[in-house]
Amino acid sequence: MVLQSLHRRGFFHLLSANFLTQFLGFGTMLLVAKFLRPSELGDIKILQSWATLFTIAAGFGLNTAVLKFCAENRPEAERVDIVRRALRMAGWTTLACLTVVGALAGAGVLVSSKRLAAWLVVYSAVIPFGVVTAILIVYLQALQRIRAMARAQIVIKLQSFVLIAATTWYWGFAGFITATIVAYAAGLVPLVREAGRGILRPAGGTTLPATFVHVAWFSMLANGVSTLGQNADMYLLDRLVTDRAGIGYYALATILVFAASQVTATMQTIVTPEFSQRAQDETWVRRQLVRVQWRMVGLSILVAAAVWVAASVLVPAVYGPMYRPTLGYLALLLLRFVLWSSYAIVGAVLVALGLMRYNFLVVAVSTPIGLALTYFLIRHFGITGAAWGQIATQVVNLVLVLAGLPLVLRQAYPRRTTPPEVAGGVASELQAN
Repeated sequence: MVLQSLHRRGFFHLLSANFLTQFLGFGTMLLVAKFLRPSELGDIKILQSWATLFTIAAGFGLNTAVLKFCAENRPEAERVDIVRRALRMAGWTTLACLTVVGALAGAGVLVSSKRLAAWLVVYSAVIPFGVVTAILIVYLQALQRIRAMARAQIVIKLQSFVLIAATTWYWGFAGFITATIVAYAAGLVPLVREAGRGILRPAGGTTLPATFVHVAWFSMLANGVSTLGQNADMYLLDRLVTDRAGIGYYALATILVFAASQVTATMQTIVTPEFSQRAQDETWVRRQLVRVQWRMVGLSILVAAAVWVAASVLVPAVYGPMYRPTLGYLALLLLRFVLWSSYAIVGAVLVALGLMRYNFLVVAVSTPIGLALTYFLIRHFGITGAAWGQIATQVVNLVLVLAGLPLVLRQAYPRRTTPPEVAGGVASELQAN
């Protein structure tokens, strides 16, 4: 029954597409590592970490708002108009964000060297394409056009693989940066085709939902602060560690973990629109939240074990003995992955219920703690301390999510007919499991 339900919702189709895209992504980095020095691989990861953070800021949480409101039962014309208005708003927020990136990079605030700052300004050209990509992907997700979304992602990764691998082989580090920008731009073509070219026309007369900006704002804050915490290791390693090759070994471990995280991300993609559509059914939401989250915990453990076994064979064979430190970092980062997966479905459901504010409150508390711990641990234990800092941050997140979940659900469903002790059942079952 469970497998049939997942198949019907497109889980396995999307999961296989995600595995293929991540395989291509890893294959790209595998080839890139052959053409670049470990220190350059570390520099690329640092640039990507900053670009991810600023892409979230530029997107202003509009992708989350589009996902929530387009997943609701609305006429198709109204959904299209919501996306058009979101794209227009994204143009202004992206322009403001690019201005900030240029100013901060020029002032030497973001990265450790002038060379890296100059490359960050160039690499920030991916931001506008990344913002539009995120909005169009969640639009297809909201319509539950999972197969169309998966097809578009496969096309994007295939063309990126060829382009980035070829140009990096020929031009090295500069070729990688240039090809990545071009690949982001080209990636919009299949998405626009799947969403319909009419999506790019001027918006009509539809009024945005009253809470649209509210949802977007708190989503940006939550995702932005969360990303700051998740990438704190790379930001701090750039500033505190002089072993640039060592940062490259650590960067490879983060790439392997990112591939594993696609299993959890796929499940989030599937459940968000489904929970949004059935948000009024309190009994169903509570029951399914427990079931899906618990299964996600078990699945993440299996995935982590599989990644570790594969990496223990792959890394020494492909990269050589000098990359062996990657395996030590990988073991710690996989533990972080399991901890994140243990509450990731809860976070997706809160988005579906329009409760992004609580997600923001959680990361607003955990991120400063995580930054402080990561800084302390890097200063005392070097690169290994960065991984332990990431684990500590996820432990704080997990505790806060489980502790606050009963209260949040009571706020979402104030007129319950069940006794108070049942309201806390979701969190207690998750903790027990």
